[in-house]
Amino acid sequence: MIACRLFIVLVVAVALVGPAASARSTSADGRSCVGLSPPVDGVITVPFDPGPGYEGHWGTDYEGDRDGLVQAAAGGTVIFSGRVVDNPVVTIDHGGGLWTSYSYLGHITVLTGEDVERGTVVGTVGGDTGHGDVHLSVRIDGEYMDPLRVMGCQARAPSAGLRLVGRS
Repeated sequence: MIACRLFIVLVVAVALVGPAASARSTSADGRSCVGLSPPVDGVITVPFDPGPGYEGHWGTDYEGDRDGLVQAAAGGTVIFSGRVVDNPVVTIDHGGGLWTSYSYLGHITVLTGEDVERGTVVGTVGGDTGHGDVHLSVRIDGEYMDPLRVMGCQARAPSAGLRLVGRS
């Protein structure tokens, strides 16, 4: 199980470092940021807590003020911009099977097919949640994972975690 999760994190890092160079940035201390950025500056109000079937919570909710801006966690292409059961949602394909979705939006500011960079405003906080949260979900090859596992900057290049295997 741990090896599988480490593999998933490595796949995300490689996907973000690969062709989508816009997914990389540099932190204040000069480290290469290959992980995702939080969509807002707010605190986490509901953590990732999946259950069996469709039960549980399949993303992370962040608190933000109702006029707050929701930003893309990394560069990619918007593959969905619209409503799902009266809930404004944006989904971005970051390449390598990595998708992020942003829900509980007040307004959507991007269109399907649009290319975005890390930090591009994709909408505003302010859905009908009663407390102004934004929901971030992360999928790799269709499987949901805890967004916090792929947030932030890496202290060293992701290639440091790769093991080269020779041919037999």
